[in-house]
Amino acid sequence: MDILLATAELAPYTNDTSGAEIASALSKALRQLGHKVTVVAPRQPGFEESGLLAARRLTPLQLQGGSEFHVLDSQLPSGAELVLLDLPGLFDRPRVYGEESADYPDNGKRFSVFARAVAALCAQRLEQAKPTEVVHALGAAAALVPLALREQSVPTVFTLCDLSEHAVLPNSARAELGFGDLSSLELGGELNVLASALSLAGALTCPSLQLARELSEASSRLAALREGRNPPVAIPSGVDYAVCNPATDTALESRFDAEDTANKGRCKVAALRKFELELEAERPLIVACFEGDADRDRLLEALPEILKNDVGLIVVGLGATIPAERASALRSDFAGDLAFVSAPDDATLRRLYAAADLAFFGDGSEQRQLFALRYGAVPIAFARGGSSDAIVDCDAELSTGTGFLFDELTAAASAGGLARALTAYGSPSFGKLRRRAMRQDVSWDRPARRYAQVYRKLVHGA
Repeated sequence: MDILLATAELAPYTNDTSGAEIASALSKALRQLGHKVTVVAPRQPGFEESGLLAARRLTPLQLQGGSEFHVLDSQLPSGAELVLLDLPGLFDRPRVYGEESADYPDNGKRFSVFARAVAALCAQRLEQAKPTEVVHALGAAAALVPLALREQSVPTVFTLCDLSEHAVLPNSARAELGFGDLSSLELGGELNVLASALSLAGALTCPSLQLARELSEASSRLAALREGRNPPVAIPSGVDYAVCNPATDTALESRFDAEDTANKGRCKVAALRKFELELEAERPLIVACFEGDADRDRLLEALPEILKNDVGLIVVGLGATIPAERASALRSDFAGDLAFVSAPDDATLRRLYAAADLAFFGDGSEQRQLFALRYGAVPIAFARGGSSDAIVDCDAELSTGTGFLFDELTAAASAGGLARALTAYGSPSFGKLRRRAMRQDVSWDRPARRYAQVYRKLVHGA
């Protein structure tokens, strides 16, 4: 099939939400299945900063209304084509959605221009007898693509990654959206780009079963928008085995696999030395990841209770930071037991998971939980969204399950989940649990095949 994937995020070039990893890995997996894939994204600083080479087309592309923009062509390492839309003043910014906990005030215009540029590109390809069979829009920044394409006979798929995505626009955005009829964006008196995508997309997918269930509940305002249309399809994400593989990962101190985890101990010792933790290889090493201020504050509240146990703890800030004075005081209070890592790159994260016995997660981070499973860091996570898809809660005997889930986002509940995990660590069965976690198939092959089924059903009705 000829698939066009429209996204404002593409790892590792732009990486604001989980949609960036999905776009990158899915395009690669679809290529490996033999499909022709074109990724279309707005040109952003991250592409040039990474050294990606792109050639500018001689002829600009024209939007409806007369404005023009330049198009650049490149190719991703996976073999997928990459088309960058040069939209000056709109996406040449540090982030996709906003900065300092506030969305950009002109997101309505930015998302609209991007969507109409994707529609113009599809129209041009049709004129050139290179029609796109299906357009897959991913994330809130691409949610207006189905609206922009409604005059064209191109089937559209929309992937909703999170109900809390940056979807609500101020009423002042009405004048700059560039669409005559805004009725599809109305939801509860607000302008909501997800409302448009859910009501107009031919198919809707979600990366977790729980999110799909939430969208199907009668009480959900968004659920009503899919009434009479195809219900949401849950397709849990995977990880790229070419990168995420402890048996071949050159970033690690020493490599290992599920059948022989002995060298994982070397990775652990290397991490203890690097972060100046007590060099006790037998005591559990925990990597605790947090995203956002609320997640950070819950973890800080739980720290004293966690460190009552004889453990080494590395706290990793993925989407927020801990004030320097607070971090310094905590390191002093728990010298040899506690270390902090802020905004690690992917290679550093993999080294941490390779070293850790347990990986603790709060709200979110479902993709990283899969990395932890792959590297033998048994996950402890809040039972929400993709976490309950990726992790099977262990029974008391450790005969089943791949991790430990807790039901409430509170310090007490998370400490309870950790206590279960520490008890398991002291059990003779922990090695079997670790091997079972590492053997889980978390590759992108199965999800990619399911996405291809969604495309075929939409295009061919079968």
